[in-house]
Amino acid sequence: MTSAPPPRSDGWPHTQPEYWLQPGPMLPQRTWQRRTRSPIILVSALAGLVLAAVAVIALMVGSVAAASFEARGVVLCATGATEMAPRSPVRIYDETGEELASTRLGAPRTEDGRCEMPFTADDVPAARGGYVVRIGDSFQETVSESALSEGAVLRPVS
Repeated sequence: MTSAPPPRSDGWPHTQPEYWLQPGPMLPQRTWQRRTRSPIILVSALAGLVLAAVAVIALMVGSVAAASFEARGVVLCATGATEMAPRSPVRIYDETGEELASTRLGAPRTEDGRCEMPFTADDVPAARGGYVVRIGDSFQETVSESALSEGAVLRPVS
């Protein structure tokens, strides 16, 4: 013989939790879950593959774009500087002296009342610290990567 448990302090009777449902009619079958399971798995797998491919392509494009840049700049025309003529060689070196790129000065143009000769060098390796831009055999100047990528202005002393 068991006695009833004492009432709880909040006034509700104490009952044991029930872990099993009471017997009753069968629940209706959910056939829509069986019909849509395969298409949902297929679509999810394809979406995952597409997202993975986009991520890989983005990483590849980002690493290629960051590996090199286009060096641009202008040299102000100096009177009396015979080596600063159109088609003069322009060489870009890193701080250790390794030649990274070479190009030639462009034709002189007048912009904002000053004479300047442009140059552009493609595929200059990035992240090399400072760069030394040498024009001809007599003029050189140390330039940062950001200045070269945005268009450095070199001022030779005449």
